[in-house]
Amino acid sequence: MEYRSNSAILVILLLAMATSALAITGLDNVVYLAQAKKSHGHSSITTSSQSNKPGSFVPGTTGGGFAVQPPPGTEPLTTDTANNSAAALAIAHRLAITSVNASKTQTKLGTPCLPQLNRFILPVKEARFTVIKQCVTVTGRVVWTHYFNDDGDANFNIVLDLPYKDMLGPGSYSKVFASKYPGGPAIHAETVCQGPVTSKSPENVGACNGYNGPNFKPVLPKIGQHVMVTGRYLIEMPEMPGGITELHPVYGIKILP
Repeated sequence: MEYRSNSAILVILLLAMATSALAITGLDNVVYLAQAKKSHGHSSITTSSQSNKPGSFVPGTTGGGFAVQPPPGTEPLTTDTANNSAAALAIAHRLAITSVNASKTQTKLGTPCLPQLNRFILPVKEARFTVIKQCVTVTGRVVWTHYFNDDGDANFNIVLDLPYKDMLGPGSYSKVFASKYPGGPAIHAETVCQGPVTSKSPENVGACNGYNGPNFKPVLPKIGQHVMVTGRYLIEMPEMPGGITELHPVYGIKILP
């Protein structure tokens, strides 16, 4: 009897040890799977957040891929010069979003828009532009002027005030822009047909035929002046890599205190 009791006890101990080993192995597997799942989930979340975080930009889209607008000028400085390219349309889409304050200002002030001035830009030049909005109003400080170009335009650059600071295209932040236009990243404003057209380029010959106003010469700003300017808002891709944003043509100029 004692021998059988000892045998039974031994069997029970062996079964208990085996069960404990299985339990520990199972627990290890559960912990491992949980860690793997957690790690995998973290990796997945990181990837997802990176693709949708502020500043994300999906190259090659045609107006999509923007969960939040990217920081100004962070898009690749594409050398694509087509006004209807995927790059141009994607940048224009972002700028349409970030120029909302200029649209609100335009609506609030009711500054006259003069789309009839667009006809003094010949089709061959117009083909360079990706129009973002037909009419916006911005304010800022003038940092560069050129009166007058051989195409008859009076041009100046404006460092935009804070509400409009995100309206610049990538090219406006480039070294090429800085070398051509001193004064820092700025929006380029072109006031058409304010001087004689001496250019022989097909883009300009005859462009100002029939122009009879408005005459902006009395209000063309000087460097350092604070101005309010209304115009057609566009990005010109061929101007320089990444494209620069412009008010072209300008519809109205007001010198501010």
